[in-house]
Amino acid sequence: MRQVLTLGLALAALCASPAAMSADLVITGARVYPAPGSAPIDNAAVLVRNDRIVSVGPAAAIDAGADATVIDAEGGVVLAGFWNSHVHFTEPKWAGAAELPAPRLESQLREMLVRYGFTSVVDTGSDPRDTFPMRTRIESGEIAGPRIITAMSPLFPPDGVPYYLRDLPPELLSRLSQPASPEEAAATVRANLAAGGDVVKVFTGAWVQQGRPAKPMPVGIASAAVAEAHRQDVLVFTHPSDVAGLEVALASGVDVLAHSVEDLDGFDHSHLQRMREQDMALVPTLKLFSVNPEPTLDAILKEVGDYQQLGGSIWFGTDVGFIEDYDPALEFELLQRAGLSFDQILAALTTSPASRLPGGEGRGQVEAGMIADLVVLDGDPARDPKAWTRLRYVFRDGGKIYDAALETHPVQ
Repeated sequence: MRQVLTLGLALAALCASPAAMSADLVITGARVYPAPGSAPIDNAAVLVRNDRIVSVGPAAAIDAGADATVIDAEGGVVLAGFWNSHVHFTEPKWAGAAELPAPRLESQLREMLVRYGFTSVVDTGSDPRDTFPMRTRIESGEIAGPRIITAMSPLFPPDGVPYYLRDLPPELLSRLSQPASPEEAAATVRANLAAGGDVVKVFTGAWVQQGRPAKPMPVGIASAAVAEAHRQDVLVFTHPSDVAGLEVALASGVDVLAHSVEDLDGFDHSHLQRMREQDMALVPTLKLFSVNPEPTLDAILKEVGDYQQLGGSIWFGTDVGFIEDYDPALEFELLQRAGLSFDQILAALTTSPASRLPGGEGRGQVEAGMIADLVVLDGDPARDPKAWTRLRYVFRDGGKIYDAALETHPVQ
């Protein structure tokens, strides 16, 4: 155990927390994609000072200075740090996060999120007694990890906890909010935000019984929750489940679908048009639905591709944490099957969520003046889509939080 802890501490020192890195850093020799739709810069360099990008351009034109830390990224690609807009910290290993040994907690974050380039994540529902202490430990610089934007505990329809959550510990189940009135819904949102929530999550459609229609949240309850969130300038995510749940989301003014609509009975193009008119973002979570027979999956892929063609905002998200297979490679593959281009996938990972989510200002692009959330890939996903998940390095706020050369087995 002492050797494992020593290894974890060594990794923590080498992959310094954002607060620990202050000297200039230059990443050189790579192809840089500054933003979706921007022309790449070949044999480029990115100069970072403290937590900001100072300059980006041809390597020969960037003067890093003699004392700079130089990272040779020849053959690689530099992109802005990735956003995963749908994650959870509900697995048993996150319990007691406030007291977990730092090497173990950091290893778990690295295994689930950081090693895949995620520098900002949206927790769409976990136990805040674990999420909050973990976020505090990350932001203090004690451990390296992503920025965590949290929805606290979601709001469900009255008597509407989904069947797949029934195995949660009874004490935690008793804490799940199922507001029975608009007033109760608004009060729950106020309490969540006052306790530190950043966004709100509702279930406008909940699978209460497997194989049965989803239970919709009453429109009045959903509308009260959304109105209170918007009064405080906070986005609302929803799990729609089916067309009835989507209709509630549209009627109440929800901002983000945390999943594609999976039961598409009664769904047509007009739903996508209404979503677009309301500037509703869509987090497809296609990997979650990949277990479905092909006709269903194909219909969901068409839903996502058609929304992209309409100009709808797509945000990358995997439902990781609920899904125990952390590798997002299949999500990238399915987004491509849905018809999304390299630039559209890059936007879903960077500029689209950064433009609307808390803390997004100054993030999402590799440009001078931006916060230095960066990933270095081993290969170019514009040419080889498998390169999306081949990470060499990850930087958050200018500090290196992942180095593939130091990758070892997770700390237990």
